[in-house]
Amino acid sequence: GGASAEGRLVLQSPGQLWVPPGGTAELSCQVLDNSMQVDWYKEKPDGSLHWVYQSSNDSHPKGKYSGKRKKQQDFSLAISPAQREDSGVYYCSCSISFTFYPSFGNGTRLVVTNATEPELSILVPVDVEEPREVPASIPLLCHLRDLPPGWDTVLWQPGGEMTPVTAAAVDEDGVLSAWSITWVPSERW
Repeated sequence: GGASAEGRLVLQSPGQLWVPPGGTAELSCQVLDNSMQVDWYKEKPDGSLHWVYQSSNDSHPKGKYSGKRKKQQDFSLAISPAQREDSGVYYCSCSISFTFYPSFGNGTRLVVTNATEPELSILVPVDVEEPREVPASIPLLCHLRDLPPGWDTVLWQPGGEMTPVTAAAVDEDGVLSAWSITWVPSERW
């Protein structure tokens, strides 16, 4: 269901969660209604949602998934032991009594990794070696693969420009990648 963050009927926390392989990931969902249960979905690489679990008063573990209704409006999903392929974005959903469609939370991005620093690549997305006119500024793209927590900005040198990562995604292998871009004037190239 589309809604602004302030008007959401389903609230999820945390927004992002890192756990080591073999650890336990616990996701929380608060429903602003007297729902008896919530459903949990994992986003697939193609953007579709795959149902994984239902949390309620009488939930039973299903494989690595377990969950419960902690309080009247609070639900949880636990994934244990978490493995790399469990990485992805999880959504909590429920049918709110006064709406005609399910309402979804804002999602929790789970990253299962024991990486302490990412693999780094610098890419030049334009061909500046051709003997034609060089553009006034040349883009440089920094690709950070297998991102651990805390790597949300890139310090570009020379110049010391601090740039936030502009995009992030979990691939089909459960690896979180992020990208940052900067522009280099042609005279510095």
